[in-house]
Amino acid sequence: MEQEMKELVTKSIRESRDEVLNHFKFIIHEYPYHPDTKFFLLDLQGHSGDFGVAVSAMGDWGHQLFKNAHGEPDNDLVGFGISSMSGLSRAEIREDMDLVDDIDSFTKDYIPVFLQECFNEVGGKESKFPFYLHYNNGDVYDFMAEEFPDYIEGLDA
Repeated sequence: MEQEMKELVTKSIRESRDEVLNHFKFIIHEYPYHPDTKFFLLDLQGHSGDFGVAVSAMGDWGHQLFKNAHGEPDNDLVGFGISSMSGLSRAEIREDMDLVDDIDSFTKDYIPVFLQECFNEVGGKESKFPFYLHYNNGDVYDFMAEEFPDYIEGLDA
């Protein structure tokens, strides 16, 4: 993929910056954590330029918490969207499926970089809970360590 296309994709992703910052600010600084919360999971889903990130408080891997500290449904933990093709002509792009695949691949590589910047900007490292980004292929990105670790305790359980 050409550098100009990468820059357009990056610019498209960064259009969601304010929304992502607001979500991280709320989750890190305002959300009333359930006492069983061990970490937060951001689940990345999507393709062809449109991605969604579902946010969940987790009691453990495979154990999502559906209530906050007040025993209320955690309806405030809504996700957010990220588009990697908002600045591109989708009709032209979708005619070239190899380019769509390249954009998706680049997007999936760039999203953790972008989210990490947002996370750090709002003081995410001060959170008392770890944050992870989960891909549908099983890969997991650790925001505290700023890496895709080889092993996360409890993930294989």
